[in-house]
Amino acid sequence: MAAEFQHRCRQASMLSDADVMTELTDGSGGTLFHNNNDLVSRLGNLTSGPGYLYLLSFSTAQIKSNGAYHRIKVKVNHPGTSVQARHGYFAPAPKKNKK
Repeated sequence: MAAEFQHRCRQASMLSDADVMTELTDGSGGTLFHNNNDLVSRLGNLTSGPGYLYLLSFSTAQIKSNGAYHRIKVKVNHPGTSVQARHGYFAPAPKKNKK
């Protein structure tokens, strides 16, 4: 009985860790390789890089420094194309005056 409980706790802990990695990867625009033991193929995917790479940027000069989260949406109108991008960013928080 104790071994079964310990197994369930370990399994719940592993699932929780996987959720954290999924959130970190998704939030940064990365790719998570989950539940796959084909290391040679996956490492090849990581080291080969994309066929094409575009870097998009924008000015944040007009953004208020209020610490708010701003969503970013990137769309590509080309069939068969995939996009990896962050979902958003936090504006800088206002500077606090030190006394």
